[in-house]
Amino acid sequence: MKFLRGEYIQSEKNYCKVAGILLSVGCIQFLLAVNFAQTQFPGYSSTKDTLSTLGGSVPLVEPSAMVFNLSVIIFGILILIVAYLILKSGGARIFSVLLAISAAGAIGLALFPQYTGNTHSFFALVAFLFGSLATIFSYRLGLNKPLVVISLVLGVPALVLLLLVIIFRFGGLINPLEIYLGVGGNERFIAFPPILYLIALGGYLTSRGEDWS
Repeated sequence: MKFLRGEYIQSEKNYCKVAGILLSVGCIQFLLAVNFAQTQFPGYSSTKDTLSTLGGSVPLVEPSAMVFNLSVIIFGILILIVAYLILKSGGARIFSVLLAISAAGAIGLALFPQYTGNTHSFFALVAFLFGSLATIFSYRLGLNKPLVVISLVLGVPALVLLLLVIIFRFGGLINPLEIYLGVGGNERFIAFPPILYLIALGGYLTSRGEDWS
């Protein structure tokens, strides 16, 4: 066993290459599915409508709902596997736990679409909150400095925007960012940065899978 930067521990079996591939595939297929679902949803507005509207509008719009919800479930399952593989490789427990909770939230928001109300909102909050935290705490993998900087640039603003949404809604106030960007636009600045970062992280893990040190 060899200790490296951060919390990461090099074990006899290194699953990081596989984890990196699954991480990139999971995130990319989700972004493509969202793009496709939007094209199949008449009148959909990325400014006024949330991502979850694609999978939980009333009435449901097909095939948008099926494509979106199935893609989110696939995303969640693959990310859960990634978290497990990273743990099997020997460490980064904080990052892996945060990532796994976020993935579980993603699966939950797909199984309980937008029309389920508070249940969906709870799982969405879990997915967004722990996704941004996982992005920030990915430095525990022993990443190089440029990638750590990128993780902070993408993770911290997403977390701040999410906290602002929570504060304004619980306070019964109007979020000025949602006025300027729209509810859907603001949500995308919360959801997409961590996903884009995970794609970059997937490429990093794939290239470092066999010779982490």
